[in-house]
Amino acid sequence: MGRKRASGEGYDFVRCRVCGDHRRVISGRHLSKHEIDRETYMAEYRLSPDQLIAKDFRRIQSSLRGYEPYGKSDWATALKAVYKKTGNIHAGFLQKHYPHIYEQGVWIHGDWDKALSSGGFNPDTMRQRRFWNDDKLGEGIYRLRRRGLPLYPAYVMKFYPGLFARGLRQFKTWNKVLGHYGLPKIQTGQKPRLRILRALRDIRESKSAAEIPAALKIQAEYYFGTLKKAMAESKKDPRVVNGWSKAKIIASIIRMHRRGEDLSYTRMRKDVPALLSAAEAYFVTWGRALQQAGIDRNLYNKRRVPIKGRFRARRDRSSAEHQF
Repeated sequence: MGRKRASGEGYDFVRCRVCGDHRRVISGRHLSKHEIDRETYMAEYRLSPDQLIAKDFRRIQSSLRGYEPYGKSDWATALKAVYKKTGNIHAGFLQKHYPHIYEQGVWIHGDWDKALSSGGFNPDTMRQRRFWNDDKLGEGIYRLRRRGLPLYPAYVMKFYPGLFARGLRQFKTWNKVLGHYGLPKIQTGQKPRLRILRALRDIRESKSAAEIPAALKIQAEYYFGTLKKAMAESKKDPRVVNGWSKAKIIASIIRMHRRGEDLSYTRMRKDVPALLSAAEAYFVTWGRALQQAGIDRNLYNKRRVPIKGRFRARRDRSSAEHQF
């Protein structure tokens, strides 16, 4: 005949000496309802730490995978190991993934705040949401940077929505996220990717790659991942390849001059507004565009009479000269 299973107080449950409630553990959180701390409670009723937790509950905990009967110093070492591995020792996280560590911490120290303090952590700091995800968020952002992927919001939100949402929860704006991890903040404008590609094209046609401004390099890495990728894109994007550039504007002016066409401002505004608009965007004035093409501006410097109801052509200020 087998031995009769023990039952009752001390095995199935422990009884609170203040309210008589039956519980698996008399924790500091429960005792706080009675405005008494754990040490005072044990001293007043002459109880040991073992008498604050049911034996059956300890047996269930010891059967859990990964359970180890930690002492105080060993428990603190185990907690630090979990933090080093996961970057998270929030109570809810431990209850889900490392329940034995959480339960033993409460059992040994009385409540979770004291357990954290004994492990060398500040309970107030550890409650902040930002603290839990700080390391993980930074690791995700640096991983994108190492892989040469763009960091602008639309890209991260589309392909890494979890990372983007976590960043906004902590810092409210994506620029603040980048600034927190030492990455440059970017001032965005209208069609920034196209503007960067046009600026790189202009530099490629008239200067060497070594003369690319630092600000342009930073924006190219932000929107395209790396400067190399941005340069490659500037060579194949049809909007850039077929669009206006300084070289194309000068070539068009020279070709029209050789054909003997009228290059006065009034005529250009009326018949070739696209070329005039591009020239003003890159050279500020039509006269300077003529001068860059090697043509004496005085040959076409006729007095311009404003035409009522007609607007000047829209300027496409997208060159490196105006943006960087």
